Amino acid sequence: MRAKLATALLCALALLARAESPEPLRLVAADLPPYAVAAGGDSPGSLVEIVQELARRVGTPATVEFYPWQRALALTGVLPHTAVLPLTRTPEREPQYRWLVRLRQQNFVFVARHGSIDPRELRDPAGLARRRPIAVLRGSPHKQVLQSLNFSAVAECASVRECMRMVTKGVADATYGGEDIHRHAANLDGHREADFDFSPVFRSGDIWLGGSLDFSEDEARKWRAAYEAMRADGSLARIQRKYGLAGN
Repeated sequence: MRAKLATALLCALALLARAESPEPLRLVAADLPPYAVAAGGDSPGSLVEIVQELARRVGTPATVEFYPWQRALALTGVLPHTAVLPLTRTPEREPQYRWLVRLRQQNFVFVARHGSIDPRELRDPAGLARRRPIAVLRGSPHKQVLQSLNFSAVAECASVRECMRMVTKGVADATYGGEDIHRHAANLDGHREADFDFSPVFRSGDIWLGGSLDFSEDEARKWRAAYEAMRADGSLARIQRKYGLAGN
């Protein structure tokens, strides 16, 4: 009798422990240095490191997986307890994710091969420059945004690095997207940042950690509280400085 009671007690304790243990987080990201770096090893990207520290503070084990951007977005819609970064919050995306925490503000710019065109001309809403071919990251909201602003030749590419190659080869006259990411990509493939011309900031938007809809609002509040704690104790600024980024 005692053996049966002991067994029942152990089973109950095991079930209780399982119920109280936090569900692991599956973090998916694209290779978008300096925010997320697929081959970064101990330097997986500023936003990845921030989210890893947030996960530690909220008590959620986290694994990080890198995919092409469009697939990373799709996985968050079908897999439980999955989050994706870096995600721009837009009206179209609003009902598709649980918006866990704002991670950073991002500036969006045009980038052209140095001396080829003046990317500042692309800011003119009535200018003929808006007929020029522009490359944007597939799966981002940029194509829709530019088309709504009368850009008539917007092409998509699989990665920011590919977008920059399209510019250097003359396939596109400019690429458009996050300034931090494009300045990093400008120093790859044998090029330097000085080989490109960057426009002034065209638009800005907040970068979020977007979660699957099975996250509760209570969980989201814990993530936001952990983020504010990181800001207060200097951890946030320290990680950003590691990647050469200013805080915002």
